[in-house]
Formats: sequence, C-alpha cells, structure tokens
Amino acid sequence: MLGIRLYTWQIIFLNHVQEEMAKPEGEREFVAITSRQIGKSTAIAIFLMWSALFNKYKGTAYDNTSALVVSASDVQAKKLLYEIKKSFKLGNRFMKIKYRDNSGPLFGENFFDDLMDDKEPNNTTTITLKAHNPEIHGNILLAGSKSGSTIKSYPPTSGVLGETASIVIIDEAGMTDKVDDQFFYDYLYPTGNSTNAVRIYTSTPWVPNGFFYRMVDPDDMYKDTPATVVLFTIDAIRIENPQQYKTVMNTIRQLNADGKTSEVQRAYYCRFVKGEKSYFDPDDVNDCFTKEYDMVESYNGQCDLGVDFGAQKTSESVLTVSELTDEGVVRRLYHRKYPVGTDNTLIDDIRNLMKDFNIQRIIPDDCPAGSFMINEMIDLGWDVHPMNFRADKVKKYGAFRSMLKRHRMRSYVDDDLKTEMLALEFGQGAKNSIIQHAPNYSDDLIDSFLMSTYFFIQEDEGVQFFDYNDYEKDTKKGNISRLFSRKRPQFQSEGFSQGI
Repeated sequence: MLGIRLYTWQIIFLNHVQEEMAKPEGEREFVAITSRQIGKSTAIAIFLMWSALFNKYKGTAYDNTSALVVSASDVQAKKLLYEIKKSFKLGNRFMKIKYRDNSGPLFGENFFDDLMDDKEPNNTTTITLKAHNPEIHGNILLAGSKSGSTIKSYPPTSGVLGETASIVIIDEAGMTDKVDDQFFYDYLYPTGNSTNAVRIYTSTPWVPNGFFYRMVDPDDMYKDTPATVVLFTIDAIRIENPQQYKTVMNTIRQLNADGKTSEVQRAYYCRFVKGEKSYFDPDDVNDCFTKEYDMVESYNGQCDLGVDFGAQKTSESVLTVSELTDEGVVRRLYHRKYPVGTDNTLIDDIRNLMKDFNIQRIIPDDCPAGSFMINEMIDLGWDVHPMNFRADKVKKYGAFRSMLKRHRMRSYVDDDLKTEMLALEFGQGAKNSIIQHAPNYSDDLIDSFLMSTYFFIQEDEGVQFFDYNDYEKDTKKGNISRLFSRKRPQFQSEGFSQGI
C-alpha cells in the first residue's frame, strides 16, 4: 500500500512484534539495538502506520489504537511524525497508480489523506484517523475504532502524563542524558500500564548504564529483563543495499583512521563501549568482578576499612574492607550498605567488624555529615585517616582507574557496584576536573571501595600527578626542567600525557 520494500532485518523484527501482539499473553516489550543508517526510523514509522490504519491494538475506552512516540528531543519526535506523513503521501501516489482500471483509481486520488480526521488534530505532534465506518471502510480499515486511532509525539518530559497509550515507542532510548530513568519509571510507564501497552525501545548503544542498558543487559547482570532483544549491525543491509553499505563503510574507514574506533563500535557495530563521559572503560569494569572470590565475614590478613557517610535524605552509608595481596592486587573483601537514615549503629558495627577483620587503618570521608563519628573513632584510639574528597578525589580516582586498567583491582560479583562504576562520569568544570555519578545514580559503593584502597594506590604505583597551575608558574619563570626532573611523570589528562 505504500510501495516501500523493507529490509529483511525490519521484516524479522516487525513480524515478531506482530505475532506477539496477536497473542493474549504475548510479550509486550521489545528492544532493537541498531546501527546507524539502516532504516530504523522507517521501520518504526511503518509499524505505527500499520497499527493505526488497521486498528491493531485497541487499548482505550473507544476501542482505538493510541500510539505514543517519544524521542530524545521534541525536534526528533516531530521528525518521526513527519516521516509518517511523508510515507502517507508516497502511499497516495502508489495506490493511485497501482490500483486502477479504465475508470481511474479504484481507491480515489488520495487514499491515505481521505482516512485522516479533518475535525481532530492533524499537525506536527498529532496524527488522527477517522472513526470506523463499515459502509466506507469495510471490515479491515480502522476496524472497530469508535473515535479514530491516534499517533502522538512527545519529548521526554512530564508532558506525557495524562496520556493513555496502547503502543509506546521510544526512539534513541539509550541517550541517558536526554531520556533518563525518572522519565521511564515516573512518567512513561503510567501511560501504558492500564492498557498493557506494547512498548518498543530502539537505539544505538550510547553509554553502559541507564534504563536501556539494563533492558539490553549485554552482560547478563540483571537476569529478569522482560524484553525481547534483537541486534542489527551495519552488516544487516550489506546484501540488500550494497551501495549504501559501501558508502557507510567508507565513513567507518575514515573514522577508524581518525582514531574514533569507539565511535565506530558503538554506532555501527552496536557495542556498549566507553562513552564520551564515562570515567571507567566498561571492559575494565567487567574484568574487575570475578566468581573466584566471595564476600567473606572474617579475615586474618591485614586490611583497611573505607567509610562513606550517607546524607540524611539522599545517599547511603557504606563500609568496605579491602586488602593488598602479596602480588600487588587490591582485593575487595567485604561491604555493608545502610539504607538512608539507618546508620545509627555504625560505630558499634565497626567495633564488631574489627573483631572479625584484621583492620589496620580506617579511611572515612572527611565531610561534615561524618565529623562527629570521625572524632569518636579517634577518641576510641583507632588509626583514622580521613580522606578529603575535595583535595584527593581526582588524583585517587586516577590512581584507582590506572590499577583497574592493569587488572589489579578485584572484587566478588556485585551488580550494584558494577552499575555505579559504569555510571561514573568525567567532565571539566571551570577550574577543575569533575568526577560524579550520572543523574539518578549514586556513588556510595564506589566511594567506599576507593577509600578502602587509599593506601594501596599511592603514587609509587607508577602514577604521579602534578598541579597544572604550578606547571604554568614554573614555565613562566623559565624553570621547566623542574617538571621533567621527577621520575616517570604522568598527567591526569591522558591526552596531555601522550602529548608530552
């Protein structure tokens, strides 16, 4: 009816969705991880048109299909609706030419336009079809729809609240900076719960954290992912569209030549690689966790305790015990996390912990929330070394990351810690580097782990840090030799290090 020939990958995916929709107890959530430039938007547009035109998923009081389309921005969402309208225009022309006899077109000059409801919204954000009229539409088109099926576009904001949808499409669902977890859980899910909505999430892999990453679950961390997941790389169009494939491969070769291999792996081969803001490399994080170790409840070897104090309303307090093995590997031995507001027994718990573990030093977070506890620890005669995050965070995290990259950080399997590590982001402020968790995530576990390794990742591990402001002062004085006289100088900025 449109005169469009789909790729095989599109047919495979949409046929599966179609079959499940037809089952009363069929699957309702689907994820498509796709390469760029293989027709993802076309597949979504045709699925929406098919669903609305034939009223395939009645989910409202008016027995009509109500589709909701969300993309990473308002502009992108409207663009998808524009693609649908453009396809309808192409369909008008195709139907007029394909289906005709001597008297002219069998279905009129503008088949699809004639199905639009001119009394309801049809604009940049909404497409509304007519209600079903058996005398005009027969028993197939718009079948059973009492008020006309709709397709609406929205940006990822609370504006979707109040809508009721039987089909929900999220395009570029992996862009966590635009489509965050709060939007999924607090705003989007309520729109389709009452209708048992069909939900389709499509995206290239952006970052290894967030709702889309958990739905894909590439490392089998979450075990209970409710969605059917399919993946189609650029090779999905290699046979059917060799010219397009060749053009894209030229782009890929250029990107690789420019050193943008991570971009290629993410955008065209659908791998969750290190994002632009990700602090840790996902491969290094995954390698850190091993089934060879279990969390222990006691340990005779020398070890240190890291204490991260939680805030009263937002973050959790965490205790972590780690050791440095004879092989120079940091091993995480134990942790305990306190739900918000339940750490009143923390000092007593540490006292009991010291009976079971040979704790040498305690490294607490030197913050206002924990100052009275730190003083109490000192009064008890414990060997306490508070860590000032404002002064030490960047250099200590840099040393931690360096050991992680060299496979010298080990932990028992802990999905919560892994999630925090994957969600840790790096950026540049006006005066300093910023390391912080992604929106709607926390860093309590990783901070506590870091503090427990404070004395195991000193500068004599081969990583040294220099204040760039001091370097500028020295160069202005002509004393540049001072900078290079130190043993194995390395900088926090990897690009600067390579430049040196």
